[in-house]
Amino acid sequence: MSHALGRTALLILWLCTLLQVQAAEKKPAPPAPSPAPAAPAKPEPKAPAPKPEAPPAAKPEVKTPPAKPETAPPPKPAAPVPATPPAPATPPPPPAIAPRKQSLAIPIVAAPPGQAAPSVDCVVTFGPVAPVSAVAFSPDGKTLATAGYQEVLLWDLANAKLLKRIGAGQMSDSARAMAFSKDGRLLAVAEGVPNGPGAVRLFDKESGQVTLSFQEPKEVVYALAFHPEGKLLAAGGGDAAVYVWNLDEKKVVATLKEQGDWVLGVSFSANGKFLAAASADKTAQVWEVGTWKPLSKMQQTEAVYGSAFSPDGELVALAVSGPDDRAVRIRRRDNGQEVRVLDFAAAAPLDVLWVPQGNKIYVPSSDKTVKVFDGGNFNLVANLSGHRDWVYRVALTPDGTKLASASADGTVRLWNVADGRLLATLLQLTPRTDEWLIVAAQGYVAASAPGALQWRTANAKTPADKLPALIHRPELVREALAGNKVAPLALQ
Repeated sequence: MSHALGRTALLILWLCTLLQVQAAEKKPAPPAPSPAPAAPAKPEPKAPAPKPEAPPAAKPEVKTPPAKPETAPPPKPAAPVPATPPAPATPPPPPAIAPRKQSLAIPIVAAPPGQAAPSVDCVVTFGPVAPVSAVAFSPDGKTLATAGYQEVLLWDLANAKLLKRIGAGQMSDSARAMAFSKDGRLLAVAEGVPNGPGAVRLFDKESGQVTLSFQEPKEVVYALAFHPEGKLLAAGGGDAAVYVWNLDEKKVVATLKEQGDWVLGVSFSANGKFLAAASADKTAQVWEVGTWKPLSKMQQTEAVYGSAFSPDGELVALAVSGPDDRAVRIRRRDNGQEVRVLDFAAAAPLDVLWVPQGNKIYVPSSDKTVKVFDGGNFNLVANLSGHRDWVYRVALTPDGTKLASASADGTVRLWNVADGRLLATLLQLTPRTDEWLIVAAQGYVAASAPGALQWRTANAKTPADKLPALIHRPELVREALAGNKVAPLALQ
């Protein structure tokens, strides 16, 4: 009963926000993005999806996670919301997208605490804030795909710019998960609106057109993964099923229904022999690829938001989140025996990525960080901080040198894997427009409209009219994105 009330509360909150967004759309500003799971990214179900949206709040049976355990903005007075029920069963995504534009000050040069050194902020008009619920690198590492509102953004990292926007008019909502095909020609996108039909669409990276669309999912799709050989694509979502398609034959070759609730994560082992699925029913399942025979079922005490195999395929990492358990649990793939627990205390792990490059485990979290563990001894080796809201998803370049993190704060951050250093922050300034900004950690920026940037200084002798020429340096941003050494911006 408490779960139903919580889900109803979130639905009403979303509906109220949506009405605000629609009201805002009557103005010149572009429409505000509707919530998306996060899922962080994750789904309405999964906290990992971005701030999701959902259908009418009248259906108490709708599986929508309760209000965010962290501080959430109160509902608008126009829509009464039932009292928040006790401890939610799973950590839901942050509240719905902010419906209005806001002035965002981005530190370019920060003065050390307590010192009167020069400081500069880049002030931009930003919003409505569309949570970024999915992110993926192309096989060559030169293109980064990020989820926008009812579209996907393709960033050209080699040239430090937004390359193109695809999917507008072809997607019903924000992407919940994304992955490039092995040859890099296709981008698979999982989408759908909560409590409505879902789909997996394959976009041609060059033309931006849908080349194939799978409509078998009965509800929104929250997770997908390509088989290492590239011929199979697995996906799961709100209808509690895992679908496996053969891309050559363009048809479903397996429908796996062992789960009792939303499927929030799917992953193949590196050797291609096994498929795992994480579910809100507090279990993780493992199947043998090809025969699709169930091999093991791992029972947890809370919902499982993501799964990832160790490089040798012998272990499975599970992101478990709920009131009574927030941890990444390492289990044996064959018998489910638990071998290690990576405790997250008050934070909720929202997904998990285990990569062979350096044998590292990356975990996006509700405490606005990405935690990095050694996959051999399971020690915490880095804590990547800087986001202002939940971190839903992470992606690693194939060469293992750069990590991208997608957040509910509307930004994507790029990190240098070797030392955990921030390389740059990427953001679309307004949903469904070509307005964008990239800020390198050294203080240089590249922007779609440099003339629209404003500057706020303190203790700086450099005249304000000289700042654009000093700070807007796309060529230095390109060097920073490549991981090359760039001298930090120096001002008098």
